[in-house]
Amino acid sequence: MDHLSPTKQFYYSFLGQLYAFAYTSRQRTFLGIPQSGWLRLGIFALFIAALIGRWGWVAILLTVLLWLIVSFVYWCARREDYNKFVADETAVSPPATIKPIAPNERTAVYASGRYAVSGKADTVLLQKPAHYWRVPLGDHIVMVEYRPKRFLYQFFAPRTLQKVQRGWILFGKEPIPTLAITFLEVWGQDEDSSLLYYVQGGAADDLNHLKPRTIYFSFEKTAVLQKVWATLILATENTEDQE
Repeated sequence: MDHLSPTKQFYYSFLGQLYAFAYTSRQRTFLGIPQSGWLRLGIFALFIAALIGRWGWVAILLTVLLWLIVSFVYWCARREDYNKFVADETAVSPPATIKPIAPNERTAVYASGRYAVSGKADTVLLQKPAHYWRVPLGDHIVMVEYRPKRFLYQFFAPRTLQKVQRGWILFGKEPIPTLAITFLEVWGQDEDSSLLYYVQGGAADDLNHLKPRTIYFSFEKTAVLQKVWATLILATENTEDQE
């Protein structure tokens, strides 16, 4: 993000910290109540104290305004799944010297977005352990361990892969290098997994019934990001060649 203006960098850092605060305060509890609940309870207590103590209309209006601001922050954060992806418009594809990931080679990533198992779907944020790999026939698999020895998945084929963008996820002080992967979903709580066979088999009409889904891979090392990106770009190029 060095090429962005200082103002934009500050804004993205502030937004990332806001999302991180909203997320962690909803996840952490005290006496069985999320910290976000205690925060709202404290603001409400200030409001009552202002009324009873006759602190004046200014104090009362300030507590109401604080309540509205905090509620709006949590609403926005929840709507965005507590993070925001920003595409890098200056990103250049990996050089030809970057070798794609070999078939069946599992690569560890931080997974975000919506993943599923039969009868259940859930949204995860920077979840690890998560692994991505492709099988020899070209299909791509993501496996996320959202609880000990319990997994969620996403599957996509070269024909259903629509777009791969490099950018950042805003969560915390520093933006996190991320790939956004958009594809036509064939696996999920509301999807018919039998379409996997037809999509792989080449029935183009079935693609019209599928909905786009975007998931995110985040990385600690740029070299790993480049390899995964090169692998996904190869899949899109192969699809274009077939068409």
